Amino acid sequence: MVKKDDTSSTDAARDRIGQDISKEIQELRADVAALVASLKDYGALGAGELKNRAQGLSDEAVADSMRNIKELRQQVESLQDHLEKDVRAHPLAWMAGALGLGVLFGLFLSRRD
Repeated sequence: MVKKDDTSSTDAARDRIGQDISKEIQELRADVAALVASLKDYGALGAGELKNRAQGLSDEAVADSMRNIKELRQQVESLQDHLEKDVRAHPLAWMAGALGLGVLFGLFLSRRD
């Protein structure tokens, strides 16, 4: 037979353990909340860092594009100057070539109809 003292000491032990468990759960909740806040701060820092890195890459891409456009413009101007000098040096050859292309283009268009 179970004695009354044994039952009351068992109940007291269960209450103590239940309180300990409740206290541990509250501490865990506080720890989880702190962890979530830390992760949120870490994520915000990471997002800011990624934004800065993307901005830097974007600035580099714009600068590279502008440099390439400048180089291309210089090449086009050089080709234009070269072509102009060649046309001035050989005007009859260029005129004959243009006339020949015109005739071919005209023949092509007349056969389409």
